Amino acid sequence: MVRLNRPTNANETEQRRAARKRYQAQYGALYDQLLEILFQLDPIGVHRDDAEKFVPELATMLPRLRDARIADDVEQIVLEELRRWYGRRRLANLDRERLTDATIAICSAWNHFLDESSS
Repeated sequence: MVRLNRPTNANETEQRRAARKRYQAQYGALYDQLLEILFQLDPIGVHRDDAEKFVPELATMLPRLRDARIADDVEQIVLEELRRWYGRRRLANLDRERLTDATIAICSAWNHFLDESSS
């Protein structure tokens, strides 16, 4: 039996911490707000025990938010990134109400961030 080298939990944790620091520096409080939104509303129920596990997903969502013009764009970004990270099968567990709530919360936080950035 061939075993693949899998990253250790310590290595994964360290990578998440490094990513978190980079994005916190760039986005400030927005990063923490979005991480908490994804953790609390988790539209497909993947990380119920640790908000830090959403760091990779958030790292791919955040840069794309600049292209969003309306809430539907934000929802599409969230769906595309969840599909990218978890595949179509996992999206079968999608809770539409939680997705809507997450989209509204992300839009609100993003708009606040843009307002603060421009003043």
